[in-house]
Amino acid sequence: MNKEELIKIGSLISNKCFLPKNIEITSRQINYWKDRDIIPFLEKEKKGFMDMTEALWLLIINELSNIGIDTKRLQKLSYDIWKKPLYEKYADSVFKKIIAENKLDKVTIESLENYLGFEPIMITLFRKEINPFTDAFKSCLMSNRSVVSLIYCPKTGEHSFNFSNVGLTADLNNLYFGETLVVIPFLPLITKLVGIEIGKSSKDLEYLSSVENQIRRVLFFDKPKLLEIVVQQNGLPKIVKITEEHKNAEELAHFFLTNKLPLGSKLMIEKRAQGNFKITITT
Repeated sequence: MNKEELIKIGSLISNKCFLPKNIEITSRQINYWKDRDIIPFLEKEKKGFMDMTEALWLLIINELSNIGIDTKRLQKLSYDIWKKPLYEKYADSVFKKIIAENKLDKVTIESLENYLGFEPIMITLFRKEINPFTDAFKSCLMSNRSVVSLIYCPKTGEHSFNFSNVGLTADLNNLYFGETLVVIPFLPLITKLVGIEIGKSSKDLEYLSSVENQIRRVLFFDKPKLLEIVVQQNGLPKIVKITEEHKNAEELAHFFLTNKLPLGSKLMIEKRAQGNFKITITT
């Protein structure tokens, strides 16, 4: 993890722009989950904005609820995801590992050491915001765009995060002793959230590359009827077309999250007839 990634993480943590209604979950359902401590980051009797990690958790809980995972199991999973790492000081271990690796500049290392020595900020901020779930989310969303899934065993209550593009392995299956597993991939849910934020925010988004932000600006400020994106890699073109029917930007978010554009990509923008644009990306 380098300094730039730490800054991006800070931006993600602080940017609370999602309401439950943005992701089509009713107030009645939210209040039910609040009362049962399934979404501990939202205060009871208050409407609260969420950051993207919290909104992702809400979507995951909704998926599990829809397939019949009962309230007691959701409570246990929520505790393991949000509270257990806080009490076990997972964030402290992350900072200590970064410091031990000594790959960041001296000022950043000293800042992390100061945070570790200042208990109030560790309790009120970092231990609440940094845990294995939020780390898995960041890995999926940011530059490496890992393929991440939540693996959950309803019978045992165990969970883990699978960082793989080849599916479940025999070793992972053995971990749960052959029990039935529920697998929830992050990508479709994050695509929905990124699409919402792309459509709502007028500023460049920290977790998008400069090329991705340029494409986003063309779509939302020039408002083309057709945006054709051509990615040239090893002399072979891959074409993505975004039309007026996709103003919610979910298709654009899907393109960003499933096409890892290398650093240093070159962008050529051509304005065509009838309000159309063609963007060619070469690597």
